[in-house]
Amino acid sequence: MTSATEAARRAAGRRRALCALTAFVLMAATTPSDLRSILDKTDRAIEQAERAVGGKDPGKVSLFLIRTDELLASFLPASEIEALVKAFDEARAAARAPDLTAAAAAVRRASALMTPLTDFVVLRQAAESSRAAIRAAETGDSAAFVNDLDRFDASILAPVLLARVREARAAIARARQAMIRNNMQDGRARIAEVRRAFGGLVYAGALARASYSLTVGSELLSSGSLITARDQMQRAIRDLKLAQGAAPDDTRTVLEGALAQTIEIWKRSGHAATGDGDRLADLARTIDGVRLKQAR
Repeated sequence: MTSATEAARRAAGRRRALCALTAFVLMAATTPSDLRSILDKTDRAIEQAERAVGGKDPGKVSLFLIRTDELLASFLPASEIEALVKAFDEARAAARAPDLTAAAAAVRRASALMTPLTDFVVLRQAAESSRAAIRAAETGDSAAFVNDLDRFDASILAPVLLARVREARAAIARARQAMIRNNMQDGRARIAEVRRAFGGLVYAGALARASYSLTVGSELLSSGSLITARDQMQRAIRDLKLAQGAAPDDTRTVLEGALAQTIEIWKRSGHAATGDGDRLADLARTIDGVRLKQAR
């Protein structure tokens, strides 16, 4: 009887371990590529709704809106944005307590959670600031911890990403109500709101990648690593063009100027002028300034 009970306990333990491992594998299975796939499908679904709302079939529009909402809803758990925002909130609350051990643990959670979102992160800043925050917590320096935590938070801007997803889903709900009323004109206006909110999500990612590429390109160019510097500049040019296409009116001029200067430096990078590395660094700071002004 005792051996049977023990065997049952061991079996239950193995099941729990298997469930935990399965949950971990499922969580770890989400990659930046998975999120890109969701966003590509969302973009296509919005395009289909935009075309359909020009017709006379509100039911067809509603189907595309439902598909768009399903994709955005799936983006939230896949990206771990909500959990990431919570981890930063917990880190700040622990620092105020003060409980720097708990604060460091929250930073470690945030570091793990940001992995699927790397397309939306200024990667070097995230890596450096998260490590610095943990060191500050371990040495009991609460002021340094808060400063480094703010830099870590700013490298991701998870509340901005979450706000854009929620705005898009709220606009979808309004568009579906317009379709119920068979009001195609209002539906077009609401779907335009969906597009703007989704564009804001694309814009946030493009700015983060451009900021990172310009910073790394600046350092490479200054050190004479011309081939890899050119590659980083090309990446920045691509993302600045993407950001420009989705930019609000009050930032488009700044992005146009940054893009033009980056292209100019890239074109002559085989014979870089003195100070071109510094100019790229200045452009990186400009883009990061634009990025930090996004509405939360």
